[in-house]
Amino acid sequence: MARSQIELENVSSLNHRNGSQPSLKDTLAMAAAWLPVGAWHTLCARPLILPYYHLVSDETAPHVRPLYRYKSVSQFKQDLEYFLAHFRPVDLDKLLKHLRHGDPLPQRGFFLSFDDGFRETAEIVAPILKSKGVPATFFVNSAFVDNRELGLHQKAALLIGRLSKESQAGLEEKIKRLFRERGITGDDVVSTLKLMRYADRAVLDEAAAICDLHFDEFLQRQKPYLTSDQIRGLLRDGFTIGGHSVDHPFYGDLTLDEQLRQTRESVNFLRDEFGVQERAFAFPHSDDGVSRTFFERSFGDGTLQISFGTGGLLRDAWPGHFQRFSMEKTRLSPVTTVARQYARRFFRRVAGTDLMVHPG
Repeated sequence: MARSQIELENVSSLNHRNGSQPSLKDTLAMAAAWLPVGAWHTLCARPLILPYYHLVSDETAPHVRPLYRYKSVSQFKQDLEYFLAHFRPVDLDKLLKHLRHGDPLPQRGFFLSFDDGFRETAEIVAPILKSKGVPATFFVNSAFVDNRELGLHQKAALLIGRLSKESQAGLEEKIKRLFRERGITGDDVVSTLKLMRYADRAVLDEAAAICDLHFDEFLQRQKPYLTSDQIRGLLRDGFTIGGHSVDHPFYGDLTLDEQLRQTRESVNFLRDEFGVQERAFAFPHSDDGVSRTFFERSFGDGTLQISFGTGGLLRDAWPGHFQRFSMEKTRLSPVTTVARQYARRFFRRVAGTDLMVHPG
């Protein structure tokens, strides 16, 4: 039985067990998986593919789970098997040499990266990658290293988890009142927490006090982020580290000066603390709202040598900026997840909209 056919049956079975039908996007993606990856690769002008993750774990991560999916160890290994069967790994050095000197990339290359600097990248991911000889770049937030601070979205996830444990109508009403007092609107507490803006991040500490939730205790107990020693260990093992901003804001909500500051401090921290010479940066969330002026200034003054967005398998107008796609947003297998990206790029290419352009 063909691999794609097996996948179609597995997904149909999953939807049957869940009592749901596949979405239109999933149905189209499963149909796209019937076409061999080599054919899609040719149709899409042989792009480098750039899958990314946040963490891999068989355990429940309370600071992440309420917000988005992540892969189990077995699922991640399945992803790697797929990538290694169809693509050749590309490391950051090879990508930089391609930019600087025009060195060719493999006909089918993949660049693997991980965002947010969670400790599982050192404890779980790195040993798996090392055993298979797969390079990767880990993008970290300078404020979170050594668990000095807890990110906005990790705080929101913990609050959501606290409210979901049992009937918390009284707490929810108090938090709603707090949000109203701070001018924060939303349909309900959970959705408001998930969409909390960076400028309103201080209100999460007030909400935590209402819930008797202590973020500092969680940091010390759980230690969700990489330590300096773990980062040094990753570097010794041949992995590369890049900046991911200071404290993970959505760049579209920042002024240009603040975007530049967050970026500069992030990559300078890695140089000063760990001797990282590559000036690589991945935008937290996405590069929506980032202007061409940002790229001109950050690349022009040497702050950055290379950067990464999350726009999917698309081209980018800035030559040193690459768009990545998430492997965590769907329960579909790597075959279909990648096929979806190829199909999207193909149809955008036909329509002439496969190039991401940053406004001036």
